[in-house]
Amino acid sequence: MPAVTIVKPSSYRSMPWRNGLGSTVELMKQDLPDGDGFAWRLSMADVTSDGEFSNFSGYDRNLLLLEGNGLTLLSDGTEKALSEPLQVARFRGEGPTYARLHDGPIRDFNVMTQRRHCSALVTSEAGSAPSQTDIDADILLVYAVDAELHIDCPEFGRLSLPARHLLMARNPNRQVLHSHGAANIVTQIRLLDTAR
Repeated sequence: MPAVTIVKPSSYRSMPWRNGLGSTVELMKQDLPDGDGFAWRLSMADVTSDGEFSNFSGYDRNLLLLEGNGLTLLSDGTEKALSEPLQVARFRGEGPTYARLHDGPIRDFNVMTQRRHCSALVTSEAGSAPSQTDIDADILLVYAVDAELHIDCPEFGRLSLPARHLLMARNPNRQVLHSHGAANIVTQIRLLDTAR
């Protein structure tokens, strides 16, 4: 049975952006053993004005819209508009990336992985209807966006995850995760052989 941890919002920590233009709420991360950054990180940020993203060379990024009227990301010569809750944009951290807000501030959810160490599969469910996710990961992370999320998984049974809480399970077996009751974000981290 995998070790399951529930992380409360009171455990999240705020930190400034690398470019000094705002701040990030860090939910959880795994530091690299050599002290050179992190292998993966989940975070949220409030964006109040148009601007350029911080440089995260060597990282792959998944950004989802949590709140607000949306934004358009310009990265590597392409545009990606996020206008619906939990729409996702995927881009490389080293490419110049600019955010243009559609109509007022937004809040986003970020998943970053150091591509030499791991990768992430990020999926989401914007409503409260029942959904299921096939799990194949070394680390499973589930975030309850807006209400209590009810989870049923053969390996760790049934549990309720309060709104804005994060569940983490290490080394879950391949199985199906059933959930309902709230919008949610499921992140599956796969470690590369060099990181094991």
